[in-house]
Amino acid sequence: MSMPLIPVPEGLQTGAFLLGRNALQSVPELLKTYFPGKVPWIIADGNTWKAAGKRVYDLLAAAGMAPLKPHLFPAEPRLHPDYAISQELARIMPENCVPVAAGSGVINDLVKCAAGINKVRYCCVATACSVDGYTSNGGAMTVEGSKKTVPCPAPYAICADVEVLEEAPPPMFASGYADLLAKITGGADWIIADTLGFEPIREDIWQLIQVPLRKQIADPSDMGPVFNGLASSGYGMQMYHDSRPASGAEHMFSHIWEMEGLTFHGEDVSHGFKVGIGTLTSTLLQEYIVHHDPGQLRPLMADPASETERRREIETLLARNCYGAGPAETAMKKYLNPEQTVERRQLIVSRWPLLQERLRKQLLPFDELRALLIRANCPVTPAEIGLSREQYLHAIPTAQLIRVRYTVLDLLYECGLLPDACRHVEKHMFTAS
Repeated sequence: MSMPLIPVPEGLQTGAFLLGRNALQSVPELLKTYFPGKVPWIIADGNTWKAAGKRVYDLLAAAGMAPLKPHLFPAEPRLHPDYAISQELARIMPENCVPVAAGSGVINDLVKCAAGINKVRYCCVATACSVDGYTSNGGAMTVEGSKKTVPCPAPYAICADVEVLEEAPPPMFASGYADLLAKITGGADWIIADTLGFEPIREDIWQLIQVPLRKQIADPSDMGPVFNGLASSGYGMQMYHDSRPASGAEHMFSHIWEMEGLTFHGEDVSHGFKVGIGTLTSTLLQEYIVHHDPGQLRPLMADPASETERRREIETLLARNCYGAGPAETAMKKYLNPEQTVERRQLIVSRWPLLQERLRKQLLPFDELRALLIRANCPVTPAEIGLSREQYLHAIPTAQLIRVRYTVLDLLYECGLLPDACRHVEKHMFTAS
């Protein structure tokens, strides 16, 4: 039986991608082909060992590959992606092994960083269609208490068995589906930056992620296309050496809620569910541009802020003191004085018709996007992930502070329109049924 290989763009750190039913059967051949002479070392937790790890171990043993004793984390308490764990994995990693991460986002990121520390290639056996980070060259880690993306190589080989993905808890697939939908608004933010001349779109990456996206999201129950889309997003991040191709303002809202320690019924809210609410929010902000002309909005534009006024605004938004020093510094890097703001507004207004045209082609209407999320059993209201109205609305201007990356938040802030756009968002997010 030949390996069910899916083509991978050339020049990436990922050399092989298996996707299909019964793909686990091909893992021994995959490791022999892409990691010749290396001894398999499986890393899993109690849940992912049952989902796929044990089957992979048995297949490797039956193939005469003599896998090493697996490293198993307990199923409970829930494992978190702490960089200290990756450092320990790197320390105990056997000589001449190929680490095999059997798991979803957390296990993969922990092994990815450990492999990066030791400068060895690794294989990932995915157990849930839950994130786009499987194939990215970086791990979302907690480093000494702060959330960071740690640069490290992507898996050299990845295996996704559709039957294994289908056995994962349904909320994990729903989370992955929401993360894939976010590529629509992330792409729209890139369009904004491209149209204003700040960050040109790379056509090869756009073709890879955005062109097949509509088909991949069409059926919220079909895991194969969704996983393929998530993998393509990871490839795009590898190619761009940055998360711009897969991430816009919708992810910034998620980061704010994560830094605020958002939980629901005592549990951390999944990345994808936070991003799903962020995607609905970004859509409304981007539709605000599509549905309004500058002439209508000019009377609503606030006067440009002085440096003192801006520092005061930032201090008020960050009053909870849970965001670290970065956002205040980043926000002031982006600060435009009143003369610069007037000049920027002239640029934005001159490109407004083109922005409207390009965004209209890119976006899914809010109601259609919401319906897709509902079909995938994703939350669609702030309350469904534990957000009060106040905490939800606070995130919109606060998210604008945390990244230099230009998004719809920057455009609306620079135009003095973010408060009015927030009212537009509030009206739709709290009256939609």
